[in-house]
Amino acid sequence: MKKILSCFMAVIAGLPIVNAADYYVSPQGNDNNPGNIEAPFKTLKKAIESARAGTTIYLREGKYVPENNEIMREGAEGAYSCVYNLSAKGTAENPITITGYENENAVIDLSNVKVSERIIGFYVKADYWRLKKFDIIGIQVTQTGHTQSINVGLFGGNNCIIERVNMHDGMGIGVYATRGSNNLVLNCDAYNNYDPVSENGKGGNCDGFGFHLNRNDYTGNIIRGCRAWRNSDDGYDLINNHSQVIIENCWAWENGYDADRVSRGDGTGFKSGGYGMSSSVKEGTVAPRNIVRNCISWSNKQAGFYANHHLGGLDFYNNSSYRNKRNFNMVNRKSIEEAVDVDGYGHDLYGNLSYRPTLSDADCVNINTSQSTLTNNSFLPSMSLSDTDFESLDASQLLSPRKDDGSLPDITFLKLRPGTQPYVNKLGYQFDKNETSGIESIFTNPDKTADDIYYNLQGMPVANPTKGLYIHAGKKIYIP
Repeated sequence: MKKILSCFMAVIAGLPIVNAADYYVSPQGNDNNPGNIEAPFKTLKKAIESARAGTTIYLREGKYVPENNEIMREGAEGAYSCVYNLSAKGTAENPITITGYENENAVIDLSNVKVSERIIGFYVKADYWRLKKFDIIGIQVTQTGHTQSINVGLFGGNNCIIERVNMHDGMGIGVYATRGSNNLVLNCDAYNNYDPVSENGKGGNCDGFGFHLNRNDYTGNIIRGCRAWRNSDDGYDLINNHSQVIIENCWAWENGYDADRVSRGDGTGFKSGGYGMSSSVKEGTVAPRNIVRNCISWSNKQAGFYANHHLGGLDFYNNSSYRNKRNFNMVNRKSIEEAVDVDGYGHDLYGNLSYRPTLSDADCVNINTSQSTLTNNSFLPSMSLSDTDFESLDASQLLSPRKDDGSLPDITFLKLRPGTQPYVNKLGYQFDKNETSGIESIFTNPDKTADDIYYNLQGMPVANPTKGLYIHAGKKIYIP
């Protein structure tokens, strides 16, 4: 028997590895076709059902309009009908990919999917999926109570990448995650999303991006290079999130409004906390330390950056906030036992720039400065800023087309002019916290002259500097 088994294994080992097939889908295709480039499938459902590790599904130019009979899964999470059920597992070497074909524009229009359940466009429960370079529009809501629909839902998939997927002009959340590790949302846009059906149309369930991980071991999740605007609730929302999420190089503007800029839901640009807002939080647990860095928040209805009653500290590094009601609102909850708002504690704010909040004296509010770390920001203490410190205050640049690789466009909006004090201090989104160019070495015992101006690390001029660390002529100076 052992000899037979050994021979069998030898034969198997000698067989060539069969590569997974790639499939093509086109609105002009037919599901009876073989699914190749010459004879593509018609529905994405057919291609997903045929996919396995290593498969790439190419979406050809055009609009795909699935109907109710194409729903791949019902009753998911006890509440959702899932148009596309991504349940086959990929691997690190052989992920499963759904992508727009070359430079063609593929649009998934979910407006004809109308069922009694909540709706998810792409239900991602398996590992190593890649969604790339297509649009999702028109997702519906049919329930009038408290509910939500979701364009892309991460419900257990790990090591997935959602890249250059634009989710807009629908009634649902862009990307929504409750489970999974090492997932990346990259260079995606979510905009003009408003639910007029549920809860009398208040629009409180349409965020651009929401990560609400329900366990503290779902680690390594990142939102990078994304834009969120005119979502009727928030741009980015981390309420009830149990594990750290990093949001970096992202933009948010005019959230809390619908596409016509009618006021709707909450309207926060970056709702960066909220651990402790649900009954699932138990005594002795530790709030995740979410990180928001190098982001822009402009003209959101409420806060630009918001701690949202978090039960601990958050990190805000080199962000720029302009013309929000409150540019930075760091309010925390007192404890698990006491649902009382207190000034924020444990936060770390470095290199942040606030300019002209619409509410007076609201550059950074509700923060306990003795229990938080504030270093080199334009506030607390306040730095004198003017329009001339900026290369541009033209916010229309935020809508500029992305680069060919999907990365954010190069803009001058809210960028600081070289030579200005906030530029010398390296404030705002254009600088990295760990970057040293521009303020390179530390010099000791400089020659002081009557014409020189020295600044403290908060950017305030110091008439007679004594022992300590200062900024002078673009360099850090230590006077012993």
